[in-house]
Amino acid sequence: MAKKIYYTVSLVLVLLLISVPVSLSGCRGKMEVKSITETIEVKDGGGELIRLASPAERIVVISPSALEILSGLGAMDKVVEVDNYSVISGDPLAEGFEGAGDSFGLNVEKIAELDPDILIAVSGGPDEDYRKVEELGIEIYRVISINGIEGVYEEITNISRLTGLEDKGEEIVKELKKSVDGIYNKVKDLSDEDRPEVFYEVWNDPLMSAGMDTFTNDLIEKAGGINIVAQDNITGWPEYSVETLIEKNPDVIVAPMSLAADSSVITGDERFSSIKAVKNGRVYVVPDNPVSRPSQNLDIALEMLSKAFHPDIFGEF
Repeated sequence: MAKKIYYTVSLVLVLLLISVPVSLSGCRGKMEVKSITETIEVKDGGGELIRLASPAERIVVISPSALEILSGLGAMDKVVEVDNYSVISGDPLAEGFEGAGDSFGLNVEKIAELDPDILIAVSGGPDEDYRKVEELGIEIYRVISINGIEGVYEEITNISRLTGLEDKGEEIVKELKKSVDGIYNKVKDLSDEDRPEVFYEVWNDPLMSAGMDTFTNDLIEKAGGINIVAQDNITGWPEYSVETLIEKNPDVIVAPMSLAADSSVITGDERFSSIKAVKNGRVYVVPDNPVSRPSQNLDIALEMLSKAFHPDIFGEF
């Protein structure tokens, strides 16, 4: 009887020893599948495929527009350093930070010490510094070169994926589309005669504006205006002659606060005294960031511009 019990126990132990590796192997296989499933893949503005094994928890961001998106996602707790410009300009989002570089150069040593999971960088920029960062094993996501509002939706989606906040990103994009469509649907069927011709004055000496392939141009069009610079198929952020501006004679002039504290800076410029926008008091000054930074805050810019262009539809500016 004792021998029988001994053999029975021995058999059970052998079976257990055989089954345990199989069970562990099975678990390991499931873990590997789960790991592959959770790998984050996002294509950046340079067309590179960015891969993260898990959502980024430590982020260095040197793109001001991306910093705004991270704030909108509620991910500022993941940001360990920002760009120099945001610090120097006193951006509230940069409070408490020292700066880790900008489009002209990075503080690679500081970035190495911070040991981030990812660097969110501007498109273009200091390639040699980028290479040094990549040699540290740090992924670099270059933001999209955004030429219109649709690109903002894509950028928000990408950054939300990198941070593991896809649900929040989807919510922001949904609400943003609703806001944009709410304005655009009221002006999309207007004839050209009912759309004011607009000049966006980026700078005054030399005179500069926004061309047809810019985020600002898309805002002007979605708000029901006609960008006189885009009319001539001019791209980018070109210098623009005063003579051409006078000849074009726009109905509205818009300028950022970085150029003009108030409209008198432009209305008091003798060069522009004959222009309809000046004579009719349709010169508007807007905050820089919503009009120039492609982020979820574009709805603020769109609301301001739509009121400037069509007060009869949207109310006074």
